[in-house]
Amino acid sequence: MKLFLFCILSLLFINKDPVERFTYQERSQLSWKDFKGVPPKNIQNSASVNSGIGYTFSSETINSKLVLNIQVESYFYPQLSWKKNINENNPNLLQHEQLHWDISELYARKLRAAYKRYVPQKNPKKEIDFIFKRFEKQRKQTQNAYDLETKHGLIRKLQIKWNDEVKEELFKNSQHAKNF
Repeated sequence: MKLFLFCILSLLFINKDPVERFTYQERSQLSWKDFKGVPPKNIQNSASVNSGIGYTFSSETINSKLVLNIQVESYFYPQLSWKKNINENNPNLLQHEQLHWDISELYARKLRAAYKRYVPQKNPKKEIDFIFKRFEKQRKQTQNAYDLETKHGLIRKLQIKWNDEVKEELFKNSQHAKNF
């Protein structure tokens, strides 16, 4: 399944969300009702999740010390997520799409952990964005590897392996499930 992944940078979408969205904390479990988009013409894939990660940050100086507030979220876009057959109700396909959503959340958690360890140097804005881009690149690579290895969920044994590994990683990173 070809994923349409979008990075949400706070500078691009301040006060003007392009489409409906929700965070993993708002709704971690997907249902087919969340897939409201229209599939592209001549597409071979059965469904597609559109999700991504983003951050916002602010800073202030308190007692001559720079204090950063960085918020990281994973986002799901219902209007950009679709299923080819409106009557589709295959639980295995939904499970495959769910894991794409879980992978985005996993990288949001990893990014929160990285920002928690981050110590500002010369240019915090640039440094924070550099860290984001590194994790976003890894997230995209993981999403692509997942589809390639499982053949979009068709290789059941590998799908189960990916499910187990991602769930384990989410658990290992559960202390970063919320912003600090």
